[in-house]
Amino acid sequence: MLAAPQGDPSLADETYGFVGLGHQGSQIVRRCASAGRHLVVYDTQTDRAEQFRPAGMSVAGTLAELGRRVTVASVCVYSDEDVRTVVAGPGGLLETMRSGGLVVIHSTCSPRTCVDLAARARGRGITVLDAPVSNGAPDESGRQLVVLAGGDRRDVDRCAPVFELFGRTVVYTGDVGSAQLTKLVNNALFIVHRSAAVEALRAAGTLGLDPDGVRVALQECSANARSLPIPGGPPIGGHGGPPPDAFVALLTKDLNLLEASLADCLPGTEHLVATARRALATILPPPAPPAPAGFATAPADLTPAPRPIVTA
Repeated sequence: MLAAPQGDPSLADETYGFVGLGHQGSQIVRRCASAGRHLVVYDTQTDRAEQFRPAGMSVAGTLAELGRRVTVASVCVYSDEDVRTVVAGPGGLLETMRSGGLVVIHSTCSPRTCVDLAARARGRGITVLDAPVSNGAPDESGRQLVVLAGGDRRDVDRCAPVFELFGRTVVYTGDVGSAQLTKLVNNALFIVHRSAAVEALRAAGTLGLDPDGVRVALQECSANARSLPIPGGPPIGGHGGPPPDAFVALLTKDLNLLEASLADCLPGTEHLVATARRALATILPPPAPPAPAGFATAPADLTPAPRPIVTA
């Protein structure tokens, strides 16, 4: 492991914070808690943060309080707007963390967002690590997250004491933004694989084959790419992960980000996104039939509501 950069706190003196305790963030913090690692945590939904207090975590009352208390702050929220708000908004991490601090973006967001925030952070003596996570096959300890890391290698080493608690592997991808691009390409390919697997199981059922037997055969034969849905579960999402509708929304967001990233690339690069969009449509169950005529529905409330930060 490389030493911390000159002038930064030593690894032994680091104080770690975590912002965003949705499904993915909670999974990461639980792994840290089970390993006895102390974190300062914050979420706009106070009950999400309070559940970790009995495990020895410190709960920050505000985002600004967390920023003032930590030297490394991980961010795991839903959208680019949420990431920008947490990192660069009023009372955000760039305002409140000390010089020498490190912001780690675990959210899946636009590569441009990470690049822009890294540039802004440099002006305050803070660095940004682009570090989205992805589910993989669990190792012998039960860790199944893969950390994709883009930025300065010294920052990856600086985070190693925490990454190793929840990540089964860390893949260095290059400059800030490269990890997000890698994650978006991965998600598009995942959709294509899952769609083909779902179609294969549907075809097996049409042929009168036992779905469980076919599933075992496909897992053991050359078709296996870890794309098969969980037995008895929905074709996508569920079983400990986000529900299907939420998972589809996440994947759709990621396809939109990949499409925007490919917009200025060579012709033909857009085919992956188009293929993944078609594949995602085939995974979903058929739409419900329209309601019978004569049944009126109440008009939607069009009053805009305040927009909270959404955690991933």
